[in-house]
Amino acid sequence: MHRGHTREADEVETQRSSIERRTAMTQLLKKVWTDDDGVLTFEWTILVVVLVIGIVSGIAGARDAIIDELGDTAQALLAFDQSYSFAGVPGLIDPSEYDDPGHTFSECDRDFSVPGISSGFDN
Repeated sequence: MHRGHTREADEVETQRSSIERRTAMTQLLKKVWTDDDGVLTFEWTILVVVLVIGIVSGIAGARDAIIDELGDTAQALLAFDQSYSFAGVPGLIDPSEYDDPGHTFSECDRDFSVPGISSGFDN
């Protein structure tokens, strides 16, 4: 027989290291499970994440609704027919045509006096 590691010794060593790792992992999980440090931080983090997801989805929904309404408004403006005219009822209602009278200016009297009180200056 030769000296050194045999296959059986390698398997035993592998099993031993596997058990040690499993034990170390179990101890770590127990420590994490019983540790209360950072619990509030974790709760606040979860709360903020949920709120951000809710706000983002709410804003996205509002964006979609606004775009939809603006599209409807654009379609309504495109469908606006300016060629419409109304002939009116003769003798009762004027037609829809607008007659722009010429510019008329008038001077108004600049009487600043209040009845019963003298203003102190002449008009």
